Amino acid sequence: MSLTFEVKSVEINGSSYRIFLQNENGPCALLALCNVLLLSPQHSRQARELIEFAKARSEVTLNQVVTILANIGMRIPQGAYSDLNQLLQILPQLHTGLNINPIFNGSFEDGDEMSLFRLFNVSIVHGWLAAYDQDPVQYQHVSKYSYEEAQRVLVEAYDMQQGNLQTSNAQEILEDANYIKSFLARSATQLTEYGLKHLKDVLLENSYAVLFRNDHFSTLIKNNGELYLLVTDSGFKNNKDIIWQSLKSVNGSQDTFYTGNFIPATLQKSTTQLTSNTAASTHHTNPFLDPRDSTSGAQQDRDSRYMTDEELARHLQEEEDARVARSMQRGYGRSRSNNDEEGANGRSKKKSKDKSGSSRKRDKLKKSCIIM
Repeated sequence: MSLTFEVKSVEINGSSYRIFLQNENGPCALLALCNVLLLSPQHSRQARELIEFAKARSEVTLNQVVTILANIGMRIPQGAYSDLNQLLQILPQLHTGLNINPIFNGSFEDGDEMSLFRLFNVSIVHGWLAAYDQDPVQYQHVSKYSYEEAQRVLVEAYDMQQGNLQTSNAQEILEDANYIKSFLARSATQLTEYGLKHLKDVLLENSYAVLFRNDHFSTLIKNNGELYLLVTDSGFKNNKDIIWQSLKSVNGSQDTFYTGNFIPATLQKSTTQLTSNTAASTHHTNPFLDPRDSTSGAQQDRDSRYMTDEELARHLQEEEDARVARSMQRGYGRSRSNNDEEGANGRSKKKSKDKSGSSRKRDKLKKSCIIM
């Protein structure tokens, strides 16, 4: 049975729109792309079929949405995909998961995933950037790497420290690894202050984009110079006042909910009750603990049973940051463990160092989606 998604009517700056809501295991990349097409005036003409389809239904299926996107893609002049079968093979990746690899200079590693967004003329952005103006030395060592490449450098540096690997550029790798570890420790939310500024700079006023952050894809808009994320949690389906969540801080401390007219939503007590397990998930340690940062560590306990809208927005961000931090820690731990075993096997069998190095696999980001 195909996945289904609820459709919500929203008012944005006096105009009526329909958006798709995310269920518990929804394909967030697909929904983020669709919601840009549904909301963006620049895309209204090419997305007419999708807009009319959403108007007539209270819920849609995954297969229906993929079929409509394929029809739209085939009608785009000089599109990247002239073969319908090829397009139908690529589009389901929006559901099954995209191998998105952000580079710490604000771009992405190119591939089929990027060409898919280009096909629909939808920008995809991220704010996980090293800051040249704040630390030019760190920027020099970090900005040239993507996330996957940074993981490889960390593993290679670990192997060198264990005596399992020797290369001609060992000094460069060890130096870069120190700066990468520090950068990851200070940007565990996959967003930096410089990244926020970058997003404001690259987005035009009243323009939409897909934001990649914490392995999640969100619909992003710039309005009056500020950034807002579309709230697609199906739990807010019947709440007409909560349409946007501001993106003003890297840790959610200044983020709150807004109406469709970008007015702060009324701060009322939320009826949402968070279980003790959910509350406990906010207590996490940074997976790339920076010894120079004494503030890293567990967050203080608090009663999270009843929250204002602003507190709930901040808590949701903290939950997601905690999940990603644990995921990064597990991935880095597995990479080190696997390479320890490979190194031991290599020494016992007297394999060449080059073969041992080439057999390692890079740790890729897992694209599970978390409801915002």
